[in-house]
Amino acid sequence: MKKRLVQFVQFAARHTGAAINLPYSSAGLRAYAESFADIRAAFEFAPVIFMRERFEDLVERVGRPDLLALSCYVWNFNSNMALAAAVKRRSPQTIVVIGGPHPKYGDDSVFVAHPAVDALVQGEGEAVFLGVLRAIAATGRLAPIDGLSFRDPDDGSIRISQHRAKAGDMSAIPSPYAAGLMDGPLADVRRRGYSVSTVLESNRGCPFQCTFCDWGSLGSKLAELPIERVFADIDWIADNGIETLWMADSNVGIRKRDKDIAAYLADACHRTGYPRTLVMSTSKNSSRAVIDAMRPLTQTPMYRGLSLSFQSYDETALRNIKRQNIKLSSYYELQEYTLSRGERAYSEVILGLPGETLDSFKAGVATGIDLTIRGELLVHTCVLLPNAELASAKDRARFGLRTAWMLAADLSLMDPRFTETYEHIVGTDTMPESDWAEAVEFSWLVEMLHTYRLGHPAMLLLRRVIGLDFVAIFDGMLSFLRRRPDSLFGDQLQAMQRDVAFFLQCRDPARRLQPDEIPWRADPDTAARTSRSKMVAHHDQCAAELTMLTVAVARAHGHTISEAVRDDLFTMLKEATFRPTPAVDRFLEFKTNLPSVLAAARDGHTVALKEGRTDYRLVCPDSVSPDAFSHLINELGESARGLEPFELSPEPERIAS
Repeated sequence: MKKRLVQFVQFAARHTGAAINLPYSSAGLRAYAESFADIRAAFEFAPVIFMRERFEDLVERVGRPDLLALSCYVWNFNSNMALAAAVKRRSPQTIVVIGGPHPKYGDDSVFVAHPAVDALVQGEGEAVFLGVLRAIAATGRLAPIDGLSFRDPDDGSIRISQHRAKAGDMSAIPSPYAAGLMDGPLADVRRRGYSVSTVLESNRGCPFQCTFCDWGSLGSKLAELPIERVFADIDWIADNGIETLWMADSNVGIRKRDKDIAAYLADACHRTGYPRTLVMSTSKNSSRAVIDAMRPLTQTPMYRGLSLSFQSYDETALRNIKRQNIKLSSYYELQEYTLSRGERAYSEVILGLPGETLDSFKAGVATGIDLTIRGELLVHTCVLLPNAELASAKDRARFGLRTAWMLAADLSLMDPRFTETYEHIVGTDTMPESDWAEAVEFSWLVEMLHTYRLGHPAMLLLRRVIGLDFVAIFDGMLSFLRRRPDSLFGDQLQAMQRDVAFFLQCRDPARRLQPDEIPWRADPDTAARTSRSKMVAHHDQCAAELTMLTVAVARAHGHTISEAVRDDLFTMLKEATFRPTPAVDRFLEFKTNLPSVLAAARDGHTVALKEGRTDYRLVCPDSVSPDAFSHLINELGESARGLEPFELSPEPERIAS
């Protein structure tokens, strides 16, 4: 009997400068299905399609399969739906099944909007997809299965399942790496000259129910894959030179065995040099035990740092998103514990959460900077994911959510007819759109000056020495910049304001943006990184402007910065922040001991400011390898210039006679 043909499609996410993701989910479904003899006897599986090509070529390549299985998320949903429609026109008998976290579960919306879709797998796919294959093998038709919503082939009615599927026995799920199903995709990416990223999965589920996140759609109970399989997957990843590794676990470090996985991954990295970059989400409420479990990873060049994420410092917003944070005192202790061991720590907050006001957001960010003065703070705009509770009609109405759409993926790999977009919250009943736009400006300056260390000496002087709060500092600087559009900082602010204004008009998700009109700078982090590259290229002028801003903000609050301190601040900004780090140590002459004062202030101590010539050494530490530096550059762009190991060091200090 002729076998039925199955075609998987899982278009990779790729952002400019990043790696191509291997199709882990689709390969995993195939590996599980082919572990059953009846499936192997009844079906043939075509190689998974995961690289974007010219649309007409993709349609030809898919052909007329019996079953088209599309893995969907925010970066490929529109392309998938266009492909499904095109295949259906050519081959009406093809059964189109979609799955993944993106399609809305539990209603008929995806079927109404996309008539080419025949079935939707809700939740974990292994058991449901196996049931789909067996139904098709037996009758050539879809049949009722828990976790499957589908279009009835007899009358066209939509049969909705309210069930979210679980995979069942995790030990029965084979690895797509061990099954050899990732070898072909890896060779394909290498042949095209891209770097490679892939996924490591050790457990599923999330015990938290944050309403902005769709991880909870997998269920709250954690289920573990066999640790022997996890170790074997790590070996495959390292031995095949995978550059970037994404940990699929929702809370890395939360399980006792995670310390063993971290140690094994670190050993593999030391043995092979791969992966070079590790991306993971550490446990939402971290503890010293979590930090200690991750310790082996901190000794590798792939480690990015520990995420100590608050999302918001406002109690109303936290209640609205069902988030409970650790105490601020505990957070500070964990960060200091991490930094005291020479490891990186950073925090994240989300802009646009319901219940947050402009004032509470600014105050929260200021608190976050105070807590992360030696770390980093990242601001993300809130994205609405279809299966997250916050995206429900109930929450949209309850909180007065207003949204706009932003391009999601790299245009170089996307047919411009089917661009992918994220839906962002740009207003709520407590934060009007005008306030949201101001919060973006505030976040841009915070990230540029604090997170990416463009103005760390100036921040320390204004906050820790003079005593201004961070809201006053950043609001004051923005006020000056709005009146100085001719300055480099003012020019960057205006560019961001133009993008924000345009972005707020992007209400139609179907609108096809042209490459030159995409409002990238409406995202604070993208805006900060873009601006910092411009500043580094004009280092002397930018150092002068930031010195002027610092003096002006201090004066506006009744404080005078002496000429000697002003000159020394300019020297620190010009030599230690804006210029490329020197290949060798060198000495710089100062008029005061300002570097010692700021270094002490950063660490919570006090050193009296003294005038008089003081020489300092600008250190290029041996402990930071070229590889480690290149990975910082890869991760943060040119922002890596200002990170802690490259700051001006006051030790050893030489006092001129």
